[in-house]
Amino acid sequence: MKYGYLIYLFICLSLFAGCDIINPEEQEAAYISIQQVNLSTDLDIQGSNSSNIKDAWIYIDDNLIGAFPLPCKIPSLKTGNHKISIGAGIQVNGSSMLRTPYIFYRFYQQENVNLEAGYVTELNPVVTYFDSITFGFKANFDDLSGNKLTSTAVSDTTVELTTDASKVFEGTGSCLTRLLRDSGLVEFQMIDPVTLPKGGRNIFLELDYKTTHDLVIGLRSYYTGASTKEEILLSLRANSNWNKVYINLTKAVSTQVNAANYRIYFSAYKQAGSVPLEILLDNLKIVY
Repeated sequence: MKYGYLIYLFICLSLFAGCDIINPEEQEAAYISIQQVNLSTDLDIQGSNSSNIKDAWIYIDDNLIGAFPLPCKIPSLKTGNHKISIGAGIQVNGSSMLRTPYIFYRFYQQENVNLEAGYVTELNPVVTYFDSITFGFKANFDDLSGNKLTSTAVSDTTVELTTDASKVFEGTGSCLTRLLRDSGLVEFQMIDPVTLPKGGRNIFLELDYKTTHDLVIGLRSYYTGASTKEEILLSLRANSNWNKVYINLTKAVSTQVNAANYRIYFSAYKQAGSVPLEILLDNLKIVY
């Protein structure tokens, strides 16, 4: 009897070993592929569609799947028709440690995306600015009738517009500052100060840049009675290729609660013997 029971138990275990209870069949994933996230703008109202979107923040049926560096191909165990939402992720102040969907870009959404197990669904998301935001300052440097930046009294050189195709980021012109002497200081700022909202209202400065030397970007706050306060926002490392940065102005503006208006300023220092100094800027925007 004892041996019969053992034989019966052995047969049962052998049968169960081939069942899905022991080795359940794994569900095959569907895949979502995104090469890049693009920005579309109304050029006259919102300026250039230049962007630097690093990540895709992906939601399926309003549930966050994750944030993925672009380009990406991600698996999904959800199949069938689903709503896909994608946020355009940026690096705030150019820092890889500060990654977030850009608050001024509307999420891309697509209804009834068919996710099929074993297949790749490629999406080509395009985002836009929210209609409600304000562009407090814009400069694309394509209008050669004037410049919206000017050198300051301490600068050892001036700022100009260039139409040299090798120095233009896009369009017909860019802003150029260069220092011909072996050493010295470059400093320039917005010609006209701007009034900006306080109280923690989100404010960002966007710009495209290329620079041979580290470039300091700061904020000047102007008070009634001619007093001024300065704050360095960040320093951009020398970059031989055009790059775009999104700079958070919120705290710097809101802490100056009694300031009447503000200017963005730029400065760089050339040490003797270093490479010729040249700074190129394009598509400056202050948005809130």
